[in-house]
Amino acid sequence: MTDAPIPLLSVRDLDVMYLGLTDDQNVKACSGITLDVHRGEILGIAGESASGKSTLLTAITRLQSPPAVTPKGEVILYDEKHPNGIDLVQAGEREMRALRWSDISIVMQSAMACLNPVTRLIAQFADTLRAHQPRISRAQIRTRTAELLQMVGIAPTAMDKYAHELSGGMRQRALIALALACEPDLIVMDEPTTAVDVVMQRQILTHILRLQEELGFAVIFVTHDLSLLLEMADRVAIMYAGRIVELAPARTIAENPQHPYTQGLRNSFPSLHEPRQVRHGIPGSPPDLRALPTGCPFRARCREAVEQCGTTRPELVDLGVSRAACHVRHEEFVADTALASTGAAR
Repeated sequence: MTDAPIPLLSVRDLDVMYLGLTDDQNVKACSGITLDVHRGEILGIAGESASGKSTLLTAITRLQSPPAVTPKGEVILYDEKHPNGIDLVQAGEREMRALRWSDISIVMQSAMACLNPVTRLIAQFADTLRAHQPRISRAQIRTRTAELLQMVGIAPTAMDKYAHELSGGMRQRALIALALACEPDLIVMDEPTTAVDVVMQRQILTHILRLQEELGFAVIFVTHDLSLLLEMADRVAIMYAGRIVELAPARTIAENPQHPYTQGLRNSFPSLHEPRQVRHGIPGSPPDLRALPTGCPFRARCREAVEQCGTTRPELVDLGVSRAACHVRHEEFVADTALASTGAAR
C-alpha cells in the first residue's frame, strides 16, 4: 500500500467572514471549506453568484481586504522551500510577497481593472520580474516579456502598448502571460473569460490548456459556467451558500452528479448529442447568508427534500466516486452498499 501523494495546496476547514457588513452583523461567506489541489491538476469551482467562489480565492491567495477575515482554517502550500508546508493563513506579509507570482499567481476577471492604464505593458512585466529577480537587466526583461506574450498568442510588439490599445481578449491573455512570468506552481483564475465573447473565450481556454500541459502548473479555475469546467477540469467543486456541496471528477459531474443542486446546474444546459428536450432552471433563489435556514440551505429549492433536510445540515461525505452534502444521496448510498455486501456474502 502506497502513501497518497502530498498535494500542492491543502485547504482545511476554512471559514471566511465579512465583519460588520450590515447593521454590525457578521456574515460568513465561506464555511468549512476543505479541498486539495494536486500538482498539474485543473480544479474547477462552480456555483451561482454570491456562492463564495471569489471570496474563497482571495482567502487562499491572501488578497482579501477588510472587512473580510479568515477566523478559522488552514491553507497549506507545499513547495521546494517548504517541503513540510507553509500555512498561508498564518504567513507574514514578507513571506507572502516571496510566494506570490513565484509559487502562486492569480488571473482576475477584469483585465482592464488589473492592468495599469497609465503605464506600458512592459513596465508591468518588469515590476513582476524585478520583484523576484532584482538583478535582471532591461534587455532580459524585454526578452522574457516577448517570450511570455508569444506563449499566449500576442505579438511581442504589444509590450510597448498601453492597456487601452489592446482588445479585451488581448488584455486577458496578457494577464495570463503576466501570471506565468515567474513560473509558478499554481495559477488561480477567477472567471478569466467572463468579459469576452465566446470566440475569444475558446481561444483563451485553448491557450490555458496548452500552457498547462506544456509547463505543468496546477490551476484553480472559478466560473459560474459549469459546462465550461466540464470541458477542461480534472475535478470540480460545486459551491452553494458558502459551502462545497459536491466534489467529484469532472466526468462524474457530467454523467452522474449526486447533489440535487449539481443536477440542476448540469441539466440547465443542453447536450449537443442528446435529443431535444425542454430544460428547466432551478426554482427559487439562494438563501440570504445573513440568515441561513436550519438544516440544508438548498432545502427550499429541492424537489427531493425529506424531513431530515429541515433539521440537520448535511456534511460532505464519501459517496463512492463523489463527495456530496446530501442526506437523500447518503441514505441511498448506505442502502446500496449494504445490499451489495449482503449479495456478496451470499
